[in-house]
Amino acid sequence: MSGGSSYVLPFSASSLASPPGGNNLPPPMVTAPGDEQGNAIRSAPIFEAIKSGMLVPVQTIVEQEGVGVLSTRDEKGHTPAHWACLGGHTAILRFIIEHKGPIDEPSNNDLGAHPIHWAAVNGHIAVVDILIQAGVSIDAPDNKGCSPLIVACQYGQTMLAGYFMGKGARLQLTDKDGDNALHWAAFKGHSELMRLLIYSGFNPRQKDNYWQTPLHLACINGNITAVKELCEQDGVEIDLADKNGKTPLMLAVGRKHDQIIRYLKKEAKFRTSVLPRIDFWAIIFGPPGNTKGPLLFFLVSVLLWGYPMYVFKCLPQTYYELQPLHVVFMVVNVFMWISLYHANTVNPGFLPRNIPEYDQAIRQVAHFDEWKQGNNPLKHLCHTCRTIKPLRAKHCRYCNRCVKEFDHHCPYIHNCVGYHNRVWFFAFLTSILLMTSIANYFIYHMLFDIQWDWLVFLGGVQVAFFSVMILVVWYMSMVHAAYNVTTNERINHKRYDYLKDGKGKFYNPYNKGVKHNLQEFLHLRKPPRDEEVELLGVDIV
Repeated sequence: MSGGSSYVLPFSASSLASPPGGNNLPPPMVTAPGDEQGNAIRSAPIFEAIKSGMLVPVQTIVEQEGVGVLSTRDEKGHTPAHWACLGGHTAILRFIIEHKGPIDEPSNNDLGAHPIHWAAVNGHIAVVDILIQAGVSIDAPDNKGCSPLIVACQYGQTMLAGYFMGKGARLQLTDKDGDNALHWAAFKGHSELMRLLIYSGFNPRQKDNYWQTPLHLACINGNITAVKELCEQDGVEIDLADKNGKTPLMLAVGRKHDQIIRYLKKEAKFRTSVLPRIDFWAIIFGPPGNTKGPLLFFLVSVLLWGYPMYVFKCLPQTYYELQPLHVVFMVVNVFMWISLYHANTVNPGFLPRNIPEYDQAIRQVAHFDEWKQGNNPLKHLCHTCRTIKPLRAKHCRYCNRCVKEFDHHCPYIHNCVGYHNRVWFFAFLTSILLMTSIANYFIYHMLFDIQWDWLVFLGGVQVAFFSVMILVVWYMSMVHAAYNVTTNERINHKRYDYLKDGKGKFYNPYNKGVKHNLQEFLHLRKPPRDEEVELLGVDIV
């Protein structure tokens, strides 16, 4: 893979002499010129003004020094257009274009990156759209052979990659090491981007100059989701050796990616077996990346520890004295199992996959003319599910599905908590909270009113721990329901435009008062459609 770049990692990913490192480096920041000579000193103010993102200082400098200042370069050989593109400053870029400043000249260094490459680093679709409309080539290569699409994929800019492909970028282009956009996406572990590229026509079996396929590079990175995605593609060989004789499994072993090692060994066994493909380990403990461990731990704790302690220790000593409480305890237990079953098995709100609206949105990218207004037709697409996500929906990386009104993925029910099963999940929490509260009273009574028992004491420690944990989760669930906000929205509210007012501060358009919010949570009132949500200073597509 390409190396030696100011925005591409300074090593060859295809070289197996040493493990890759320094992934996801920040974009380059050239230091302000100091005592350099020539144009670097004269042009220093223009670069500082452009980095600030404010148009007025740039206009002032051009008025004072003339339009020639827009053609100068900093001490690293970059033009003002490079910095405007890196920062996503559309107004400044248009100003440069209006005053005939260069917008497609490469940097004067070994890499020779064009401004469009710098725009691709940070995924500035509006900037790229302006450049293309001004005549910049969508496939312009740097000195390492990287096209803007390849650079976008190096940095995981999924929406920009979709834009490039919608605008007709050439998919077959590779860098000087023979790596294309899919190779880079696999190497950097951008699994969702990989799915979009494969869906758009990239060949997951293509080799680079080192005979490495995307699977080799995904095994170097260690992303299990990316490895699984590639192994599920038709014709992908998992035992193919590269130029150095290394198979994907060997690369994973060399970097101690244990999950990938186990997965590839099972995959190789399945592919050579004449028996039906049955993974008993996955059936019992869940597939890699989505283990059933916490749920099994809960079941074992209750069935093999909690219930025996209750039957053989608690009942004989306290049943006749606390008979009504035991009846309540048993009823709550039955309700707990019912609620757990439904929380685990009810569809949480999985969105349909492979819908025709997704394909239509991808095709419309090339004809969409509102990028300059900040609109984005790819903003609500999920390239994994190939669907369109409504507000509040999110793709769960464990279930590998988009979930309506996604709250969180709970390992103790081995399911997502979403629109359709959130009430059952809350019922499950409430029943456990009641059970542990009653159990704590039983344990206290046995230890201090009857007879001290170390085994009972140890059971009490475990119950007390569960009580505190469940109380916190139950309280937060109640608060979220009262304010009509999900766990995902509370944690990641800065990512979502619909949770911001015109000044960028937190704003919840779904909060209509506690009574209204609780009715909506309990499905006694329908939630608003996306077009009915009052958004402050935010445009949605």
